[in-house]
Parts: sequence; structure tokens; C-alpha cells
Amino acid sequence: MASYRKRGKVWYYRFIDADGIKREAKGCTDKRATEELARAAESEAAKIKAGLIDPSDLARKDHASRPIGEHIEAWGETLSAKGGTAEHVALSVNRVRRIVAIVRGAAPSEVERPRAAKFADLPAYEARLAEWLAPARLADLTTDRVQRALAALRESGLSLGSLNHYKTAVRSFGKWAWRSGRLASDPLTGLAGYNAKEDRRHDRRTLGTDELRRLIEAAHHGPTWRKMTGPNRALLYRLAIGTGLRYSELRSVRPESFDWTADPAVVKVEAAYTKNGEAALMVLPDDLASDLRPLAASTPPGEPIFPLTDDRGAAMLRRDLDAAGIPYRDAGGLVFDFHALRCQAATLLDAAGVSPRVVQRIMRHSTPGLTDRYTRPRAVDMQEAALSMPSLRATEPVPSVQAATGTDDLAHRLAVSEEGKNPREAVNPRSEGQPISKVFAHHLPTGGDGSGRTLSPPDATASSGERSSVEPKSLERRDLTHSDGGRRGRDGMGRGRVELPTHGFSIRCSTS
Repeated sequence: MASYRKRGKVWYYRFIDADGIKREAKGCTDKRATEELARAAESEAAKIKAGLIDPSDLARKDHASRPIGEHIEAWGETLSAKGGTAEHVALSVNRVRRIVAIVRGAAPSEVERPRAAKFADLPAYEARLAEWLAPARLADLTTDRVQRALAALRESGLSLGSLNHYKTAVRSFGKWAWRSGRLASDPLTGLAGYNAKEDRRHDRRTLGTDELRRLIEAAHHGPTWRKMTGPNRALLYRLAIGTGLRYSELRSVRPESFDWTADPAVVKVEAAYTKNGEAALMVLPDDLASDLRPLAASTPPGEPIFPLTDDRGAAMLRRDLDAAGIPYRDAGGLVFDFHALRCQAATLLDAAGVSPRVVQRIMRHSTPGLTDRYTRPRAVDMQEAALSMPSLRATEPVPSVQAATGTDDLAHRLAVSEEGKNPREAVNPRSEGQPISKVFAHHLPTGGDGSGRTLSPPDATASSGERSSVEPKSLERRDLTHSDGGRRGRDGMGRGRVELPTHGFSIRCSTS
């Protein structure tokens, strides 16, 4: 039987639950109302012991009565326990809180933190968001309501890619609430996402080597921007391109992150700052390592070598792009923001002929397809690649020299053009009425240009100086032997030379 005691103005009651454990619960200022609560608790315990009530139903009933903000905080703690970074957890939690506030009737502008907000404005923003969350419960999260909230964010100007991030966060929260026993089923099973390819506002591009050098030069000689000096910004951009590190990862780099004893030197990003939750060890190019070492040596231990502000990398980069005369957004609508430096790293590695598997490992991507999205060759690069392809055009056939057995004078006339004639023309033995020897018949085609003369290249000469093409049998051997017994090689001018075997002498003719 329940017992009661009073603390101040409030009554408390004690009862024995279904597991036989004595528990104390808070009642009301009215003792009779507190007695009713105690009787209800004892009745529930008795029904559970008798198997008439499922304890999980009671647990879900308790969770349903609690503010949704408490559940969101518990979900954030679960993400942290699973190894999520503090930045990822905070971002995910805030996205779910904003969705819930919009579901409860808030306008997107009321719950979206302004990018230009000052630190002093944050308490007012958090208080306004908390007001919207206070009456919200888990039952408010339905597919229809959340879908309408996403549509409201889209109308406010949020990109499709960002909407997918919101959808992923709230879907993850819904699954967690179901699997942890807070809900009987997954409330957001049918929630639809968006095709981010339709929204080109944040499609990125890469720069050519000349443009990159102009950017680095402009940053190096530029003024200080929010504690980031020009030389430091130049080193930052070079480190981003040389390693593919993200903005948040670069913020975490400290003097002790470098290992100067390694050959080559490396920089390590701790697992707490990487996107995949795994430590990253990146090799540094020699020239970059030699320039970074003095900066790391002059930075106090434990302090970031790059004093970067939160999520302001794009604004910093745009100032240096303007100074270098490089547009942030090109004529095709493609942008070059800070994350494009990471795309630049993948593209340069690909252009250098690095295997896709190695590029994937350097970029720390889970799949090759994700690496493909970061490899963004420029249109001019693709044009040059296309123009560098070898020509496969079918060449015009070059008629071989026609020869006939007979005197040395006839053989000489086969290789040397007649004086006053077109140099491409040589005497056709058929025009002289000489029959073609059976010995030559296998090697010499019978076609011509119809004029009684064969067509030869303009540089057809004897194989050595002005000697006749018909010489005693050559002792030279070429590197390529053909199936017909002939050999093919190159002369001293780089021209082709064909040797046709005969009985006692060989005929050589140059080809272009």
C-alpha cells in the first residue's frame, strides 16, 4: 500500500512497482489528488505483473508526454557516443530543432541563424527557438508535416543539397526514436528528398595552373583579413590543394600536427576533426613543407597555425579571387569556393596520371564514385585531351616502285626520276615494253596512275647518297621482318625504308 509524505507544499507518494522495487514519485499540493496518482500507479504495477499491460507501452506513453527537446538532446548524446565529432553533432541537432520549430508553425526566417549574426545575438536566437520547441512532442513528427517544413525551407531559398542534409538529419532522429523504444514505429518512412543536380547554385569548378598561381600570388601580397595575413592565406590555399584537407580540418592543424622527422614530412588531422571520424595522415610536397615549417615553429604549442573563423572560408577566398581577377562564379554558373580547393586537389592528381584508387585514398572517400564527383576537368582540358588523341585516318596508299628484270640501266631508272619530269614520277617498266620478271612479280604491284608512271614520294632517293637503288645485296639487317621476306626500317633522315629481297641485289625506297 502506498505511503505519503510532504515536502514543502507538495506531496510525494511511495509504491512498489511491477518488479517489486519501492519507488517514490512526485504528487500534487492536494493530498487527495496525490492519493489518486498512487492508486493508479499501484493498479498499473498489478496489471503488468498479471501480463495485462506491455511495459514498453507504458514507456512509450511516458516518452510521448515529454518535450521533444529532451529527446533531441538524448539523440545528440548518442551520436557523440558513436564517435561523431562535436561539429557534426551540433549541426545535426540544430537541423532537427529547426525542422520541429517549423512544424510547430515558425517561419524559416525565425529559426534560421543569420550567417552574419554576432556572438552576442546567439542567446536571443536560442531563446526564440526554445519557445517553439517547448510545446512540441514526438507525435508532431509525421511525414506530411516534415515534408511541408522542408518545402517551406525550399521556398525561403535553401539549396536542394542543404534540404537533403536536413532530411537526412530528421530521418536519422526518427529512426533513433523508434529503435530506442520511444515510438512504436518509424514516423518518417516516406519522407522524400530532392535531386540536388537540379540546383546548380553550388556546382563547383576548378582553375588552371596559371590561375592558381595568380590566386596564390594575390593572397601572398594581399592585406590581413581577420587575423589571417597574406602569406598565411597563401600557405593555407597551398596546403588545401596539396592535401585535399577540408576547411574544418585545416582549422585543427597545430604545430604538433606535423612530423618533420618523416621523409617526406606529414601532417596529421585527429579523428575528432575529420568527417569520417578517422585520423588522417597526409604527405606534404617538399616545397610546401619547407614553407610551412617556419610558420609552425613560430606558433605556440596547442594553438592553430591558421586563425580561421567559423564558416568564413568562402568570404576570405573571394577577396583573394577578386584581387587576382578571377571570378567567383563563371559564365556557366559554376563557383570556386573554399571547398573547390579540395576538388582542385583531386583534379590535379587525376591530371598527373595518378591511379583512381590512389586518388580515392588521398581524398579519403568511401567509394570511387564519390572521388569522380570531385574530379572536375575544365572544358579547355577536355579539348586539349581530345586534340591529343592520335590520328586514325586511313592514309593514301603509296605505290611501290615497279621494276623489271633486265639491264642495270633500267633498274637505275626505276629509282631516279627522269630529268625534267615531276619528281614523284618514275619510269614504269611497262611503258618500255619490258615484261615483269617472275622474281619481282610477287613484290611489285602493277598499279599506276594511268600515265605509264608510278607515283613515288618526293624524297625518294637511293639509300646511300646518290648511288643507284640497285646495289649488290645489302648486308644490313632491319629490325622488322615482314611475312613476304622484306625488311622495313628508317634511314638517317627519319624516313621509312623498305628492302625487297632479290636474287643478288636489293631495292630500297624511302617513304614519308
